[in-house]
Amino acid sequence: MTGPRSSLAFALVLGLSFALLLWWTIFQLLASAELEAAGIRLAAGDVHGAAQALGAESVPDLHAIAARRHFMFASEGAFFALVLVALTWLYVASVRREAAVRAMQDRFLTGATHELKTPLATMRLLLESLRDGRVPEEKREKWLATGLQEAERLERGLDNVLTAAGLRATRPVPRLDDGDLAADVHAAAEAMRARALAGDVTLDVQAKGPLPWRRDNTSMQLVLRNLLDNAIKFSPAGSAVCIRATQLAERMQVEVSDHGRGLDATERAHAFEPFWRGSEDAGGGTGLGLHLVRQLVQAHGGTVAVHSDGRDRGCTLTISLPLGAST
Repeated sequence: MTGPRSSLAFALVLGLSFALLLWWTIFQLLASAELEAAGIRLAAGDVHGAAQALGAESVPDLHAIAARRHFMFASEGAFFALVLVALTWLYVASVRREAAVRAMQDRFLTGATHELKTPLATMRLLLESLRDGRVPEEKREKWLATGLQEAERLERGLDNVLTAAGLRATRPVPRLDDGDLAADVHAAAEAMRARALAGDVTLDVQAKGPLPWRRDNTSMQLVLRNLLDNAIKFSPAGSAVCIRATQLAERMQVEVSDHGRGLDATERAHAFEPFWRGSEDAGGGTGLGLHLVRQLVQAHGGTVAVHSDGRDRGCTLTISLPLGAST
């Protein structure tokens, strides 16, 4: 049960409990008044009047009133017990949800600390080395290229965090404009080429244009770069990452495949959850990349799927958009 729905259910059950408590209190006060009046009549020797004070027309009717009240007390007791069970269930669900959120936040902080602090430390070391003249002239270009890669890595991490915050604040509404899917794929691959070279990974781009479509360019570039970044991150040195764009009969499709560590069943089930980073050997990251991919693709009316035959058997991520999002 989601947070708002759970809170509404808890509020309704709690309000009902207070209403029942108020009704029960009023009933007991009225019943006490009846007993007091009946006691006065009995003290005066008026048995018939005592029966009427208790709500019976005659003394024999007292048995029927007692049976009805016995049933009423038993049913109300059972109902109160159900209310308490419901409140207990809601409380336990709330505690579990809070624990799950806290665990996700801990995973996020661990990943964000690594993903954002590492490039900062690298860039600081680079700048200090350049300032102190400790970098030989023939290596300065390589060091500067490394610094730019780390800056781009930091930028991607910040973009993911800021985009995730925006998605939680408001529902994403893409601003569609005309574009070419093949050109978009090539642009994303070119932006990630330095990242691939640093990991000794080859990018194989299979996107023959034109493939006209309508999309939010900023959002789709974030989607494509996150898919490529994820594939490169988990690919072994010397391997290749393939990104393929095609237009099928009823949809536009992009596939990103790698030959890396792959995903087990648990990781496939949680791959698109926010802050999910898999097992300890899954590497760094904020755990937001694939979550943002799904959110942004769904905002375009599309779907995203992950396929992997298991550990060390590679992974393929496929995004699919209906023709309504294309021309």
